[in-house]
Amino acid sequence: MSSKLIFDADMLLYVACNRNEQVIEWEDGLYTLHCYFDDVKNAFDEHVQELVDIVLDHYNIHGEYEIIMCLSHPVNFRKQLVSEDYKANRNTLRRPLCYKPMREWIAKEYNTLMYEGLEADDVVGLTVGKNDIAISGDKDFRCIPCRQYDFMRNEFYEVTLEEANYFHLYQTLIGDSTDGYKGCPHIGDVRARRILDESPTWETVVDTYERNGSTEEEALKNARLAFILRKGYYNKKTKEVRLWTP
Repeated sequence: MSSKLIFDADMLLYVACNRNEQVIEWEDGLYTLHCYFDDVKNAFDEHVQELVDIVLDHYNIHGEYEIIMCLSHPVNFRKQLVSEDYKANRNTLRRPLCYKPMREWIAKEYNTLMYEGLEADDVVGLTVGKNDIAISGDKDFRCIPCRQYDFMRNEFYEVTLEEANYFHLYQTLIGDSTDGYKGCPHIGDVRARRILDESPTWETVVDTYERNGSTEEEALKNARLAFILRKGYYNKKTKEVRLWTP
């Protein structure tokens, strides 16, 4: 059976666009920003091929393989859970030049998946199988039980279901300021790991929230925001998400 190399295309897209922006300083203090679309396309292709070579070599894959690009849908189901907070800090950030046409180009040139209401990492989580490898630079991917390559840290993981569930509870405790959910009050990395190393259970997470002045309801909200969807959590026909439940 051939392996699928399943990419978080959102991150590759952003990297290719961002790295190919160029600033020109003209006379009289005038600065302009531009990029060449062909340069961005070439950078994307070259980065993909570089990552493919690294992954194939690491896993000693010599047979057939398939490349799949996963993109986020414009609508995000998590915003329905906490519309005022989730990734709100990104609303004011400027997307790099060529971002929109590059999305369209990727969808045309590559085998691409995008599901209504889902982020790219959810699409990866729903798609990746036993023989496949997920490729991203997002540390949150360790919520997905699969083989994976983190190209930002140049690290390979073979995440078991037990490890993925542990990391999900860990994310629920510490939160993610980048994505805009705060986690449990007064709990950081060290305390979260110490707590879960003793008892990696949902009951422990709820008890920690309540001991720190929060509620089970808040814990569940954070857990649902932190959870990357897996097989069985999305109905492709009805476009409905099955929210994580302890």
